Amino acid sequence: MANSSPTIHPWNSELWAQLTVDGEADQRRNHALLFSGHTGLGKLDLAFAYAQHLITHNHQQSAALFSAGSHPDMHLLMPEIEVQSLPEGNLMALFAARYIEPNSGKAKRVLSIEQVRRLSEALTTHPHIAQHRVILISHAETLNRNAANALLKSLEEPPAKTVFILVSDEISKLPKTIRSRCSIVSFRAPTQALASEWLAAQNKLPAHEIEPHLAMANNQPLHALRLFDDSYVETLKVVFNDVNGLWNRRRQVVEAAKNWQDVGGIRSVEILQKLCADLLRYRLSKQPADIFFPVQQNWVETTAPKLSLPELLSTIDALAEARRLLGTTVDELLVLETVSHKVSQMPT
Repeated sequence: MANSSPTIHPWNSELWAQLTVDGEADQRRNHALLFSGHTGLGKLDLAFAYAQHLITHNHQQSAALFSAGSHPDMHLLMPEIEVQSLPEGNLMALFAARYIEPNSGKAKRVLSIEQVRRLSEALTTHPHIAQHRVILISHAETLNRNAANALLKSLEEPPAKTVFILVSDEISKLPKTIRSRCSIVSFRAPTQALASEWLAAQNKLPAHEIEPHLAMANNQPLHALRLFDDSYVETLKVVFNDVNGLWNRRRQVVEAAKNWQDVGGIRSVEILQKLCADLLRYRLSKQPADIFFPVQQNWVETTAPKLSLPELLSTIDALAEARRLLGTTVDELLVLETVSHKVSQMPT
């Protein structure tokens, strides 16, 4: 049996109380909730815990079925690639597997129209066992246009006793029509003291790694933990070395692009976006309050004055477009080569 204990992180305890105590009287009005906030704050964990609460509260049979990952009133949609990243036996993976097409080829990064259509078919009946049926949609911002339109129909005319919980790291990418039909639950990063205390209690990061990883993760504890587990600092070194190589003409554009593809195209572009943000901060202020990469502070501080402000701003725009394209079916290496060429042109 999968682990069915709900995960409620200490910085989300107030939100949990609002949902399960203060929010009980509002459930009839709020048939759709949108959990919004940066990655690494435990939004999906809290959403799943709340779904479990709605379905199993004072209902022993539902509790047993939920723990087995087989409750018919729990529906979970998430991109296939996210399902594959979950540990074997994970309870969320068991529920999400119902909406994943077997042998569908390369794992999808988006929520597909096929998933939403299968969900719509499941909504034609009343809840089978529990008082509530819960539709939990992770990474809702990855809904393509057709999938979003299909979901909108259910949000506009919600089935009886059905609660929708959408979770999004980038709420601005959701259509306004969907956002307007949801009550938004906003997540905030904890204080640095609370985040550091929680990370220290996990015993997964050396004490000297906690502060720099929290800085790189914008004080988002789960994101900091994931960065450490994924050897993010090593990827950071690869990208920084390639940037230096491009600027010193010791690295070819195609070579750098291939290196970035090897360590992860999206991750590399996101590092470049943060790097440019740090350079811009130092370009505009000699002592910025915060930077993404304190481990590279000296490099950023000495490099920023050498860069043209218009070229830096142009590169920031190009990186934003590249990050968008990497979420589509456009050839990854081609996008990274374009990025590499743009970065190579930055020095004055």
